[in-house]
This record gives sequence, C-alpha cells and structure tokens, in this order.
Amino acid sequence: MRRAAALVLLAAALSGPGAGARSCPALSLGCKCSAERAKTGGGPGAARRRVVCSGGGLPAPPEPRLLPDGTVTLLLSNNKITVLENGSFFGLRALEKLDLKNNLISTVQPGAFLGLPELKRLDLSNNRIGCLSASVFQGLANLLRLNMSGNIFSSLPPGVFDELPSLKVVDFATEYLTCDCNLRWVLRWARERGALVSERTACAFPRQLRGVALRAARDGQLRCAGAPELHTHHLIPSLRQVVFQGDRLPFQCTATYLDNSTQIRWFHNREPVQEDEQTGVIVEESLIHDCTFITSELILSNIHVSANGEWECAVSTSQGNVSKKVEIVVLETSASYCPAERVTNNRGDFRWPRTLAGITAYQPCLQHPFAAGPAGAGSLGEKQAWRRCDRTGRWEDGDYSRCLYTNDITRVLYTFVLMPINASNALTLAHQLRVYTAEAANFSDMVDVLYVAQMIEKFIGYVDQIKQLTDVIVEMASNIMLVDDHILWMSQKEEKACTSIVRSLERIAAHTLSSNSQHMAVNSRNIAFEAYVVKPESYVGLSCVAFQRWDGVPQGRPLPAERGAEPTPDQQLRLRCTTGRPNISLTSFHIKNSIALASIQLPPSLFASPAPAPPGADCKLQLLVFRNGKLFCSTGNSSRLADDGKRRSVATPVIYAGTYGCGVGNLSEPVAVSLRHPGEGTDPVAAYWNFEVLEGMGGWSAEGCQLASREPNVTSLHCRHLSNVAVLMELSGFPSEAQGAVEVLHPAMYTCTAVLLLCLFTTIITYIVHHGTILIPRKGWHMLLNLCFHIAMTAAVFAGGITLTGYRAVCQAVGIILHYSSLSTLLWMAVKARVLYKEVTWKAPQQPDRDTSQAAPRPMLRFYLIAGGIPLIICGITAAVNIQNYHDNNPYCWLVWRPSLGAFYVPVAFILLVTWIYFLCAGLSLQCRPSRQKEIPEALEPPPRLGGAGDLLTDSGSISVTLNSGPPCPEGDGVYSLRVQFWALVATHALYVALWTFGAMAVSQRWYLNIVFSCLYGVTAVALGLFIFVHHCLRRRDVLSSWFSCCPSYRNALPMQAYVHAGLGPEDGSQVFIGCEPDAARSAASSSSSPSSAGSAGGRCKLTNLQLAQGRGDGRPEPEPADGKPVRHGSNPHGRRSHRGRTKPCRDGKHHRLKTLRGPSEQPSSESGSLHNSHSESYPSGRTSPASGGRAGPRAAQDGDALPSPSEGSDGGRRVPDFAEARRRSGSRDNLRPAGGAEREAKRRSYPLNVGSHNGGLKGSKYDINLAGADSVAGMKTGLWKSETTV
Repeated sequence: MRRAAALVLLAAALSGPGAGARSCPALSLGCKCSAERAKTGGGPGAARRRVVCSGGGLPAPPEPRLLPDGTVTLLLSNNKITVLENGSFFGLRALEKLDLKNNLISTVQPGAFLGLPELKRLDLSNNRIGCLSASVFQGLANLLRLNMSGNIFSSLPPGVFDELPSLKVVDFATEYLTCDCNLRWVLRWARERGALVSERTACAFPRQLRGVALRAARDGQLRCAGAPELHTHHLIPSLRQVVFQGDRLPFQCTATYLDNSTQIRWFHNREPVQEDEQTGVIVEESLIHDCTFITSELILSNIHVSANGEWECAVSTSQGNVSKKVEIVVLETSASYCPAERVTNNRGDFRWPRTLAGITAYQPCLQHPFAAGPAGAGSLGEKQAWRRCDRTGRWEDGDYSRCLYTNDITRVLYTFVLMPINASNALTLAHQLRVYTAEAANFSDMVDVLYVAQMIEKFIGYVDQIKQLTDVIVEMASNIMLVDDHILWMSQKEEKACTSIVRSLERIAAHTLSSNSQHMAVNSRNIAFEAYVVKPESYVGLSCVAFQRWDGVPQGRPLPAERGAEPTPDQQLRLRCTTGRPNISLTSFHIKNSIALASIQLPPSLFASPAPAPPGADCKLQLLVFRNGKLFCSTGNSSRLADDGKRRSVATPVIYAGTYGCGVGNLSEPVAVSLRHPGEGTDPVAAYWNFEVLEGMGGWSAEGCQLASREPNVTSLHCRHLSNVAVLMELSGFPSEAQGAVEVLHPAMYTCTAVLLLCLFTTIITYIVHHGTILIPRKGWHMLLNLCFHIAMTAAVFAGGITLTGYRAVCQAVGIILHYSSLSTLLWMAVKARVLYKEVTWKAPQQPDRDTSQAAPRPMLRFYLIAGGIPLIICGITAAVNIQNYHDNNPYCWLVWRPSLGAFYVPVAFILLVTWIYFLCAGLSLQCRPSRQKEIPEALEPPPRLGGAGDLLTDSGSISVTLNSGPPCPEGDGVYSLRVQFWALVATHALYVALWTFGAMAVSQRWYLNIVFSCLYGVTAVALGLFIFVHHCLRRRDVLSSWFSCCPSYRNALPMQAYVHAGLGPEDGSQVFIGCEPDAARSAASSSSSPSSAGSAGGRCKLTNLQLAQGRGDGRPEPEPADGKPVRHGSNPHGRRSHRGRTKPCRDGKHHRLKTLRGPSEQPSSESGSLHNSHSESYPSGRTSPASGGRAGPRAAQDGDALPSPSEGSDGGRRVPDFAEARRRSGSRDNLRPAGGAEREAKRRSYPLNVGSHNGGLKGSKYDINLAGADSVAGMKTGLWKSETTV
C-alpha cells in the first residue's frame, strides 16, 4: 500500500503539461529537480540530475524507474520512511549520494542498496535502526563515507563493514553505544583498512569511558568484566505497591538486548516465578524490539496475601545478571500499624511515622557538609535509612549504615579506618590519630573505641619496621583509659575492643625487641611499658616498681590520679627495674617526691622449666602497668570468675608480666606483687585476667593467686603464673566515691569565707529592711545589693563546691555558677563606676524660673540586662557547646583551660579595662574640681523671721510649714561625698580581684604555695567583708539611726519628732507636724480645712509656742537680697523614698518622716545659744552637709557648688512652689487665737525646741525647713541657755 501511494504521488507529479516520461516530479508535491554540474568533466550526453524530496512525508522511497535518468544526488531526509526493502534503489546506477537522515527507519533488509555501484556517500543518521548485518551493505563497493549516527543500536556485529572495501570514513555514534569487548574488532578493522572512525563516535557506556572517542580508546579499556551496564532497564511499576487482596496488578520489565543469550526471568522473594493460571500468575513471552530492547510482562490477576514481599525482574546475559525489585504490600480487611517512634543514635535523629504493617519506611540521612568516606560517595541518590514494620505491627531493627555519623570525632575516626595503611604512612597516621585520642574523655559512642582498637591492631603490624610506633600506640591506649566506663563496657561487649587493645600491647615486645634493640621503655599517663631481652642461663631475678611523681601534694590529700583527674606529665607512670631480689616496699619508696603504685618480683627460677631453652637463645620479657582496670571489663558472670557473684571491682593498678621466645613452666616460686589502692575496700580477692572465659570476653579468675599480706592502702599477693594481676574489692557507694574522699580546702578559707558572708548578708538585710530611711539613691540601692549578693554567691559556691570533682553533675553546676557570678560581680562594679563617673561630670541644666519640667526617669532594667544578662549568655553558650567544659577531669570544678580563654579570661580582661578607664576618668575629674569648705555662720547675722506661710499652726496645734525647693531635686548619696564613694568603690574592686586571684591560686597550687595563698585568701575575704560592712553600715548615721530606732528605749528618749505631709497637688506645699504621732499628723493634714476634725486631732499633737508667732504675723513683704536675686531657699536634695514606689520625686512622698530635731546627728548648741553644725567627717564638703542646705539664698548662690547629678535611672524630684504660693494657700486656713503671755511661756518651757539655727533651718533633720518669711514680725532665736528658744 505504501509503495502504491508513492507511485500515485510520483505519477501525478510526472503528468504535468510539457513533462516527459522521465521528467522531474512536480514542484507542488515538494520534490525539486535540478541539474548538477559534474565535478570532473564528462561527455556531452551525460546529464546529471539532483532530486530533492525532503520533508514531503513520504512513507517509502520512490520507485527508481520514476526518477530522472542521470540522478546522482537523491535527498529523502525528514520523511516518514520506516523500512528499506530489498532493491529499494535498484536501477539508479549513476547515484553517488543518498541522504536518508531524520526518518523512521527501523528495519534495513539485506540487499536494500543493491544496484548502486557508484554510490559514494550514504547518510542513515537519526533513525531507529537497531539491527545491522554485513548483507545490508551489499553492492556498495565504491562507498567512501557512511553516517549511521543517532540510531538506537548499542554495538556492531563483527564483519558488518566487510561489503564496503572502499570505506574511508564512518560515523556510528549513538546514545547507547557501549564500548566493551564487542567493539574491539572495529579498531582492528580501521587499522587494517586505513579507515577513519569519526571523532564524533564517542562512548556512552560504561560510565568511566563516557565521552571518550572510540578511536582514542585502548584495547585494554574495551573489556567485558563484571555485571553488564545496561543502558536500559525499567520495571513498571518501580515504586512500592499497596494493594488489596483480590486486586489485579501487571508488571512490565524492559532491558537492553545484547545478544541471543539475553533473557528476562521473574523472582518472588528470591524464588523463581512459575506461571500458574489457577493462582492468577501469568508470565508473557519475552519480545525483542529492533534488536535493541527485550520486554517481558508478569500479570498478577488475583492477588493473594502470599504475594507480599519483593518481586524481582532479573536480566541474565552472557556477561552477568542485573535485576530490579519492587515491593508489594497486600492489605487484608483488618490491617495493623506500627506506632510513630523517634530513634536517636550515632547516625542521627530519626522520626519514624505511623506505618502500615508490612511496609518499609524510609528516612533521609542528615547531610553533613564536607563529609568524606564511602557513605557520602558512590551513589547518586539521597542516602536513606530504612526500617520495616512487620505484619504484626511491630518495628524491626532499622538499617542506618548508609548514614554518616553525627559526631565529628566519630566521622574522622571512621575515615582513619577506611584509609589504607602501609609502612610509608603508618607513622604519620598514628600521630594524627593520637591527636584525636587526646580528647578521649569526650568520647560518647562505643564506635569511637572500636575504631581506635582497630587502628591499634593495624599499627602493631608495622612496629618491627617503625620503632617510633611503640610510643604512639602506648599513648593512644593510655588515652583510651580516659573514656567513660560504660562506653568501654559497651565496646567490649560489642566487639571485644578492650581485649583487642590489651592483646596488642602484650605483643609489642615480640615485634620490637631484637639483638640490636635489647631494651625498650615507654611512659604515659595511664600505662607504663618496659621490655628486655634476657638470657635464661644468666637470669638471676628481676624486681620492678611502678611509680609517679608526687608533685608536692600534702599528706592526707589524695593524688590527682586517685581522684580521677587527668595526671600531669610529671605524674606519668614510670617503671624502675633492678636485677636480683631486693627488698621493695611501696610504703617506703626511696625516690624523692615520688609515690610507688605497684611492684612485681620475678623469681630467679622463672626459666627453670622441664624443657629448658637451648643455650644462647634470647628470651623477651615484657612488663605493663595499667593505672586502673578500665580496660578489663567484665561483661558477665561465671562460676570461674573471682568476683563470685559479688559486687567486686578492680581497686588497684593492674600489672602484667610475660615472656616470648622461651617457655615458662610451673613456677616453683611464686611471683610476688604489691599493689596500692587509694581507699579501703572490703572482701579483697587476688585475681588475674583470663581471656578465655565468657566465650572469649574475658574475666577475673582467682586460680593460682592468693593474698599474702595487707597493709593500709597496700595489698600483697602471690601468683603461680604470669598474667595481668590485680586486687578486687567490694567498694561501697558510687564509683566516684571509690576514687577517694572529697578534697577539703584549708580551714582558714572556710572560716574567713563565713566572716565575709556574715558581713555581706548583714549589709543586704539592713538595706532591705530600712530602705526607706537610708539616704541612698534608688540606683545606688540596687547596685549595692546586687554587688553584695554576687560577691556572697561567688565566695559561698567557691568554698563549698570547688573541690567536688567526684560528682560530675554537681561539679558542672558549681563551675557554671562560679563562671556566672564572677562575671556578674565585675560587671556590677563596672556599672557602678560608670554611674559614679556620670555624677562627677554632671552639670546642672539651665532652666527658666518656675519651670518644673524634668526628663522622665530611665528604668533600672538596662543595668540588670548588662550585669546579669551578658554573663548568662556567655555561660549558656559555653555550656551548650560542650557541657564537659565545666569539668573534664580538672582537679577542681571550673572551666578547662582552652574554653576558659574565650569564655572567661578575655571578657574579664575587657571588663577590667573598661572599669579602670572609668576609674581613671572619675579620679581625674575629682582631682581637678576645686575643694569646698564648710561655711561658718556669721555671728552678727540678723535673726531670721518666721515666715513662709501665713498660718504656721494648724488647728491641731502642730506647726504647719510649707517646704519649698529650688531646682529639680537630683539624687545622690546623702552621707558620703563623691570622693569618698569613689575611693570606696576602688577599694572594693581591688579587694574582690585580689580575693578571686588568691582563691584560684589556692586550689591550683600545691604544698606550701597552697597554704600561702589560702591565708592570703582568708585575709582578703575578712578585709573585704569588714570594709563593706563598716563603710556601708557602721559609718553611716542614717543606718545607725535606723538600727537604734528599732530599740524601744531609744524611741522613748526622743524629745519630739516631725512628720511631713505632702500637698495635694503640684501647687501645694508640705506641712510639718511637730510633736505628733504619725496617725495624728495624717489626720490633721487631711482635715486641715475642717475645724472639727482638726480639733479632734489636737489632743495628740502637742501645741508649741510658735502659735504666738502665728498670731503676730503681719503682711510685710519678704526682703530682697542685696544683689537683687531672688532668695533661694535651700533644701536637702534627698527626700525619703516612699514605701509604695521609688520613682516619685524626692519631695513628693506621702507621710515622710523627719528625723528627730534633737537626734544623734545634732550636737548641743554653744553657750551663747547658737547651734553649730558638728557633723563628722562623713560630710567633707558643703555640698552634702545639712548646714549648707539650710542657708539663705545669697549664701547658697555664692557657694558655687554644683548640685549632684540626676544620675541615670534615678527618680529626680520636682520643684515645689515657692513661699509666695505657699503663703497664699496657707492664708485660707483658720488662724489660732493668740494665747496669753503666761501660756506662751509655759509652752516654751515645756517644749524647748532647738529647731532654729543662724539661718533659721531645722538642722539635723531629714528636711531643711526655711521658716523665714516676710509676713511674720517675730523671729526665732536662742537664749543664753542651750535649751532656751524664744519665738
């Protein structure tokens, strides 16, 4: 049919007008015919034609008889030709070029190109040709160029080009071209014929030759080895199938067809599948497509529960087999599920979801950047762990082997195991591995121990060639003894890792000693090694002692090694051996500053065996001493074990002796061993390590060993054979308790720390209980309490827990608390230094008259965030990175050295630098300020007049005085000047730094240095505590007054007290009630406008002789000062803090209580009746002296002293209205009726008030009250006697 259609098309093309029988096809059908000039000259009758029928959709080549005579070029590309039949172009004898590219040709029959003797170029590229043979190219004797690229064949059969003797260039590149042994003939054919294989003919398979030009490949690379690499192998469906019982499921498997040996077979759970229509299993016959692909189908028409499992499509070839699998899960009516579960192991954290029974779940592995090893290479897909949920709904053990280890050390050790070891790199790898085993105390996985044991076993094979390996191997084994006991036990139970390490050490002498090297000794922290070459006939006995340096540890204190700490290099184990049988005692070891831990005496009859060694033979004798028994892990119980079912463990070092190259028979004399144990145990047993018991796991056996004698901390025993010998004891308590008692500090440190804590907590309690009466700013109150609290925390935790190294969790907590409190204390000092510097350099702002605005107080929270938050962040990060940084076998509970550099010492250095800069700046500012002296009142100063309010006396009989203020009330210390505060802070800082330094040196030094620094610590602790207590309590009059006020006898002795009641609004003044009880004062203040209520309170508030002054008050204006400036009534800048809040202004508290008018802070007046200020040295300047606070306006202005700075975070006061406003408000109150002269005299004598001084202020009180006013005609003055006052 296709040929008939082509003929119809060509006939229609040739039937046009003017067309001859052999003319070109019609242009309308897509074919073009044109003349083609000959490349070489031809005769006049030779007509050359070029026919182009490209892109016309022709299903078959045109009939040759329909084409023009003399057609030399025929282009049939981009059509739909599928088959080239025999003789498709027969008759085109002049054809030289045939182009058939980009068609659908899949079959080329033999003889398809017959009748083309002149054909020189043939293009069959980009078709679907899969089968080729030599008969295809019959009749092409003159073909020069052949292009078969872009087809689907993967190989060429031998001899396919035999019918092309003239072929020079060939191109057969395909996307499936497999360069194996089946293409070797092409290279030979090309060399023999002189033909050229195109450079574009490149290999696609195997992967190692992908992209390599075939002509560039060597014969050795074209091989058929191993399983074939198929370019096509598909199984549909390829994913796990979940079906129900009775369903139908078809499978289709397609693979590359290599040769006639290629077959497809089906397997179910590794069993061959047989076709069985009764059970619904149908296997179709395999089909071969284009000699390239083979396909087989399997149909499960009626699925049963037995179809669960893996179904496999296996492709078998002459080179090997390749298979693909798919899992089928058949669900019944009631299916079970495995619950969701989280598994965390050394490969990662895996969260297995709720999974149907019979299904295998997969989880991706955690990817690590820069990971090395086979687990991270060799596979293009993502690495996954899998776990199967069985039919009963229970999880099976998962497979995590494809995932990398999560721990960095484990990954590195795993890389070491995979590395090939030889004599050239063994020493280098051993040194690198030793660096990682130095951190063995941080090993958290038994796999780490397994890998190190494997590497040691490999290195042992090279010690005979590399003598230096012995030192490295012994040190690595010594480091492994730092690993946690449980991890060592697990590694022994898993793969006998500890036994492998011990066995490797015992074989060192057999490999290293020779006639050229007759002695070898290696010392390490936990293992000592010694080996000799001896001659049995001249052997007279050998005695060896294992010892370590004492390093000046005081008597009674356990050694660091006994406490479980890592020994220093000077405390490494050493062996000292002497010949003969000297008397050796561990308790009287003669080497200075050393302590003996174990000794062994080998008898002279050691080599006296029934079969003595031949004369002149060398015997190798080796000794090993292990600091403890951590490498001898007993993993089970047996009747042959020495523990006899009891809870016994190794309480002494383990010592080993062994010989190589000579036999040792039954010993006529026993081997004497003495071992030191740090603590007293019960029920000791002499034992040796038997590697044969417990199925090769090993255990302690008592056969042939017995106890000989026992001294304090030393046990002697005798053994009849050579092996690893130790003493087992029943040790009570936790393992840490068996390592020795908790180390105690010098007694002076505990006593002096108690004194320090007593002083600090007394100060803290005082300032908390009496915080309302102590004249200290709110910010200073917070800083002082936090500073005392953190100093107390540092000292208490240091003294109580710095030596608790036996309890890991407690020791780590102590280290974290000390880290935090030390940093926080220094930061609180830095904050206090900054605040003090701000106050020293503060300047009063310029404010217009009656401007009461003031900046909002800044919160104290920022100080807590700095001094408390920064240390918390540093400690949190340090602990999160590695909690072992706070213990890690240190002899005390503190940070290990390397992490402490960045986590403590660098921050401390920065904090100290900032603090000292603030100290320097503040000290220079104080030094540059002019000195101020106290002002001495003038004797002839006119008496002040009682004023400031129209009515001074309320209806209750108390004095009502309006308190005025000047500029905004800055907050500062009411007792100490800035200079005193500065030097006090410097002294506290220096004492604390010295305390911390002496404490650190006391626990890190030994012997006499320990005693010296302990005493220095005690002296510094007492000095610091007493200084804080004296400076902040004993030398402060406000603190003393607060203490004395708690005594009833002291309160009754007070003559009169004054209470201040604040006004109701910003314009109100404050009233002072003298001689009133607090309740009466409050009621009088609240009801001053009500005569009835005022009268009710008058009984408890005593009436003074100031009532007469109220009756005589006139309306004279207040005098102006000489310089024309308004009078500034001084006020004390420190108001009492209210119990309800500390953020209110210093003059606006509710019910402020004044000090006693004649209290301890006021000295008696002089003989003339004048009252002078006699404060102690606590008031060095007029700035804080109450005397200067009560001066008149001109005096205060001339002083030139700047007011204290409103420091950050403090509650500044606000300006109270002046006396004119107060006078206006007081005038509205009811006046008291003036009393008679006798009554006034009686009241004067009854209440001798020393409330006035030369400036008219109430001195020695909490408030300096200005009673001078323009409206009063009478003033207050003192009489001739000290107790006489005239109003």
